[in-house]
Amino acid sequence: MKKIYNLFFLIFLGIIFFACGSVPSVSAYVIEDLHLNTIGSIIVGPGKTEVMLSPGDTYTMEIAASNASGLEKIMKFSVEDMGASSDPNLPAQFLGDRKGPYSLKDYVKPEADQIDLPTGQRVRMPVTITIPKDISPGGLYGAIMVAAENLPTAPGALPPNTASMGVKIVSRVGSLLFIRIKGDVLESGYLKNFTANENFYEAGPVSFKILYSNTGNVYLNPYGAIDVKDMFGRTVDQRNVEPWFVLPKADRTREIKWNSNFLIGKYTAVLTLHRGYLNNEDAVDTKTLTFWVLPWRLLSVGVMGLILIIWLFVWIFSHIQWKKSSPSKPTFPSGPGKDFSAPPVFPQDPRGAPPLSSPGLNKYRK
Repeated sequence: MKKIYNLFFLIFLGIIFFACGSVPSVSAYVIEDLHLNTIGSIIVGPGKTEVMLSPGDTYTMEIAASNASGLEKIMKFSVEDMGASSDPNLPAQFLGDRKGPYSLKDYVKPEADQIDLPTGQRVRMPVTITIPKDISPGGLYGAIMVAAENLPTAPGALPPNTASMGVKIVSRVGSLLFIRIKGDVLESGYLKNFTANENFYEAGPVSFKILYSNTGNVYLNPYGAIDVKDMFGRTVDQRNVEPWFVLPKADRTREIKWNSNFLIGKYTAVLTLHRGYLNNEDAVDTKTLTFWVLPWRLLSVGVMGLILIIWLFVWIFSHIQWKKSSPSKPTFPSGPGKDFSAPPVFPQDPRGAPPLSSPGLNKYRK
């Protein structure tokens, strides 16, 4: 009888818990066999997670870590803050044990700190993000770091001829976290510069550099396009500028390469960049630059070839004698006693006057 009462009591408690929704969902990491060939690396995904949360929210995500190294590994999971780098060419820096100005590490918890993972397998690790109720609107930035260490007793864990048996080989890969807390935030940024690494090129590719400055308190994802025009103003190509993140109070450079089969002359590149505001998608900056592409080696060969052709024609014309043709003289028939080649002789006047040039003209003489 007592067992029946206990059974009814447990059923009653179960009904109450399910009705009130107070039974917490328990998630556990999962290990899967990938059947992969050894490629000698550790693969972690996703590379980047962007989430918008409210104060007091709880969010659960999953990190996948695959062991394709050929050796069994100790996979260690930890959380670090992420901050902007002073070098605009670097996306960000991990702060290790230090806290950043937009710290997230205290609010992120992987289900397990470490597990042993055989090669050719993948672990799907749940990660819980819990946002305090009193947090201010803005951005929080961090990374879930996955470190893979060799097992101390694993065959081949150390390279041959290693002197110290205490050496550890560690690979670290980070999955970036961008958390935006809802509320009144400051979205502010602008296109700081748009340049090419050179003004004159012999050939492509041409490297464009975009420098963007984030002056607000949340990260931004600027994006846009570059139109390349020739010397006649015709658009010859367009390159998309995919979104890239820029942390608050930081500058970051994006490099875009452009190339074509044959380039020569003056070109103009026009950048149209959206600032990446969520609240104002029409905020756009535009900058223009010009550059020249002169394939001087190819042009030199062409000029030398043209000079050779001209010299060849001059030589040919100077070594050929051209005979000038002249009109033929009339010929007269010849016969015995007649010499038509001698000048005519006119009869002399008996009065002693000089002979006339023509006997027929004498009658007109006065």
